[in-house]
Amino acid sequence: METREDKSPQQNLVEEAVLSGSMAQESNREKKRRRPCRRKDSKPIPGCSEEERPTLCQEGGQSFSQSNTTVQHQIIHTGDRPYECPKCQKRFQTSSNLLKHQRIHTEERPFRCPDCRKGFKQNSHLITHRRIHTGERPYECGECGMSFRQSSNLICHQRIHTRERPYDCEQCGKSFSQRSHLICHQNIHAEERPYKCGECGKGFNQRSKLIIHEMIHTGERLYECPECGKRFQTSSDLLVHQRIHTEERPFHCPDCRKGFKQNSHLITHRRIHTGERPYECPQCGKSFTQKSHLSQHQRRHQ
Repeated sequence: METREDKSPQQNLVEEAVLSGSMAQESNREKKRRRPCRRKDSKPIPGCSEEERPTLCQEGGQSFSQSNTTVQHQIIHTGDRPYECPKCQKRFQTSSNLLKHQRIHTEERPFRCPDCRKGFKQNSHLITHRRIHTGERPYECGECGMSFRQSSNLICHQRIHTRERPYDCEQCGKSFSQRSHLICHQNIHAEERPYKCGECGKGFNQRSKLIIHEMIHTGERLYECPECGKRFQTSSDLLVHQRIHTEERPFHCPDCRKGFKQNSHLITHRRIHTGERPYECPQCGKSFTQKSHLSQHQRRHQ
């Protein structure tokens, strides 16, 4: 029998390579036979290899291709918040949520609009903002066809059709379709105006109203009509203006079905049906459906 010593160095090298390859194949077969590590509360997905999709969340039924993704997902069910803000000690479920939160303290705005260079703390806010420049309105109302830049605006708008008013004032019982309208209303009871203009000192009960007011001093008009080029200080003013070009009348009277371009015009019109006259002359007691009619009347007393 031929021994290792009788063989040439080249033959020995070939045999070592073959042996090494066969051992590697055997090792791979052994690895495939082993079960991968899994959490106790997860299980393999039927019809998939263990490597492709190793775990399934027992709580929600979602499947994940990586075990660390499963662990991160299961924090939703456990309520665990392992990431703490060193500034205010508020806790978060993910490191990305902590990072977003920390921008409150740093005022960092890393997401810049390429059109106007305005900065945003979150990329999602930049995407929404850019629709001002592009004119994109991806959220459309199924009732009247009116479209919006944000899904939240569509939800609020749809309450015009459903007449839903889920926000109630605890002090007077008046209800509102939007939470922001309730907050604004509650400031009437408190007479609180926490937002002060740095130029003239005028106070406002909403930050959004202060921002709009400050444009009087700066002359800034961000919102441009794509039809005629006219510019406006607020997106709502632009929206009202655009109905001149489209003849759209999304606000319909439930009594006579007459259509209006603005909700405020519908409110005034409905007083014909309800008989409401909220504007009363302090001198003679005569009441009116519109504030302008009261102003005209008061001139007669002068």
